[in-house]
Amino acid sequence: MSNAGVPIKLLYEAEGMKVTVEMKSGEIYRGLLVNAEDTMNMTISDVVRTARNGQVSKLPIVYLRGSGVRFIALPELLRNAPVFKKVVNMKKRAEAVSGQGVKRKRE
Repeated sequence: MSNAGVPIKLLYEAEGMKVTVEMKSGEIYRGLLVNAEDTMNMTISDVVRTARNGQVSKLPIVYLRGSGVRFIALPELLRNAPVFKKVVNMKKRAEAVSGQGVKRKRE
């Protein structure tokens, strides 16, 4: 997990929360995120699946392959996740370093 990027770390933060996952096939899954992997494979429980034609079905547990995921809607609560604070701090440091570059005289 240490080499994972910010989106994957955010997905780990969402474990235990309700998420909505849209697959490339057009199917939509909404349920409790039980487990996530670096490859974005995930296990979701208490799932409501909406097929492309709008048919709704309930499933006890689903394993989704990460390569088939189009996007994941995460809870608003994660806006304050520690991962984002680290990103903001890294950005500030990068801006401070780039602002201290060598200044040249204009001729």
